[in-house]
Amino acid sequence: MTMPLSGSLATDGTMSLDGLKLWAQNVNASGGIYVKSMNGKMPVKLVYYDDASTTANVASLYPTLVSQGAKFLVAPYSSGLTLAAAPIAEQNHILMLSHGGASDSIWAKNYNYVVGVLSPGSKYMIPVIDMLGTLNPKPTNIAMFFGNDAFSLSVMKAAGPYAVSKGFTVAYNQTYDESASSYTSQLTQIQASGATVVIGGAHFADGETIMKGIQSLGLHFGMVSLLVAPDDPHFIQDLGGVANAVTVPSQWEANQEYTSFSPYYGNITSKQFNSTFTSIFGMVPNYEAAEGYNTGLVLEKAIFDSGSLNSTVVRNQMSTENFWTFYGNFQIGASGIQTGHSMVVAQWQSGTKQTIWPTAVASAKPVFPAP
Repeated sequence: MTMPLSGSLATDGTMSLDGLKLWAQNVNASGGIYVKSMNGKMPVKLVYYDDASTTANVASLYPTLVSQGAKFLVAPYSSGLTLAAAPIAEQNHILMLSHGGASDSIWAKNYNYVVGVLSPGSKYMIPVIDMLGTLNPKPTNIAMFFGNDAFSLSVMKAAGPYAVSKGFTVAYNQTYDESASSYTSQLTQIQASGATVVIGGAHFADGETIMKGIQSLGLHFGMVSLLVAPDDPHFIQDLGGVANAVTVPSQWEANQEYTSFSPYYGNITSKQFNSTFTSIFGMVPNYEAAEGYNTGLVLEKAIFDSGSLNSTVVRNQMSTENFWTFYGNFQIGASGIQTGHSMVVAQWQSGTKQTIWPTAVASAKPVFPAP
């Protein structure tokens, strides 16, 4: 794999890689993955390069990984980088698992070898909008303010019409340049639109920039829900009180446990993953780290169940799988898109990230309107 370990996506990429590292460490501690065709356990070796958050590096480095004899590929973090790697995996008939590329456009290209571990972009903001519909008083005007990358646009494309179908008014609907140093003009326009809720974001750096802009301008919204950034513990460390009451659609939270679901795979619970990751890496894991670990588990199970190290055989095996891990359900559609996994909504409350939706797995009630 390549991973953005420097550049604009470095925070996200590092978390993802650390999750994969922990999985490899754990599976190798047990001797490796049992492969029936090899009549024994095979150790895992992670080979990775820093793509510096650029598609040009992805396009040059994945052929290198193929030439080095990689049995399987893991996608880079982000939809844009995944879209750059996917054709290379497809051309070489090598299974590639997407853990951090959620744009629905990835699976609209009829690839046979790209499999998604995470819920697609079109599903991200749906639980946020459902949660908003239960608030009292219910907000009416929403601002859509998303980045202009493939992932964010796929989220926006689904979220806008869904919000309208649920009785909300979209008072503002614009994208932004993720590399901008500030969003003063657009945030001022959002305030003037009468929107009381802001839904948007893209990745970590721009998410922090949005919140810093809201603070510096002295703006106030009943709720802000951003993609990706608020789930990372760096968000509260960097922003302090500004992060409080900000919500995020999340692929995984540490309070969720699925061990009672069957079949369950992985010999690790959410609590164990959370504590072990924190102990080793000195940082509480976000859902990107969980996605990384779960990507390893998904590959491990498909190899074990198929008894093979052949990419085509293992890819076909994945189409038959339907199981649970600490991360949730894994099941894919014909295109390789993830269909089994469900998302939740988290919110920073007094310095602690709480799960607030759906109520069945919530650790706290939503704070609304924000203080």
